[in-house]
Amino acid sequence: MGLNNCCFCIPLRTGVTAIAVISSAFYVAMLIWLIKDRNIIYSFPQQDLSAASAVFWTAVSVVGVYAVSSLFGVIGGITQNRNMVNIFRFLYWAMAVLLLLSSVGIWIVMMVKKSSIVLGCQQYLTELNTANSPYSAVVLPNGTSTSVYADDCASATKQFLIVSGVIILVGNFVQIYFASTINAYARRLKASGGGSAAQHHKLRDMDDFPETSKMTVY
Repeated sequence: MGLNNCCFCIPLRTGVTAIAVISSAFYVAMLIWLIKDRNIIYSFPQQDLSAASAVFWTAVSVVGVYAVSSLFGVIGGITQNRNMVNIFRFLYWAMAVLLLLSSVGIWIVMMVKKSSIVLGCQQYLTELNTANSPYSAVVLPNGTSTSVYADDCASATKQFLIVSGVIILVGNFVQIYFASTINAYARRLKASGGGSAAQHHKLRDMDDFPETSKMTVY
């Protein structure tokens, strides 16, 4: 994408640095939370402990890598270091694509399993109501309990799918847009050659006056 600004009005360098700061804050906070609450894996059954431990430490490793790459993005954005920005760009794109595929895949699975979700909701609410009621549940001749929650569960599931679909659409659009912004800034650094004070000054002028710099190219 031929982006000259982030969000139409923010210079690329400032926008990429802000994206990196937000990403690093998010991933560092998540990493601290995971390490702080690492003992939660021991609440799993003994037979599932090894698998849970492997998944947990894999998640810690992935989050740690993205936390470091985001810090590279912060430093690279401030110092205009092309290598650091490229590392940040590559891993940000990888995360954006991964989130896009996984979120859309999960949403499609939920759509396919909509009937099962509604049925599970009915069973859960029926069991919860039965446990808190002094009266026994009404049982049909085929042995299944009546459920008065069919409409509520169907409506709640439909609303959840709609809201989650909108969130997935907007969230992934923002992620891809930010990734494209980082990519545009990395290309600008590459085109400038990066490194010298004069080139840094040129990049700063391009950030402050993107339209003027665009006119001088032509």
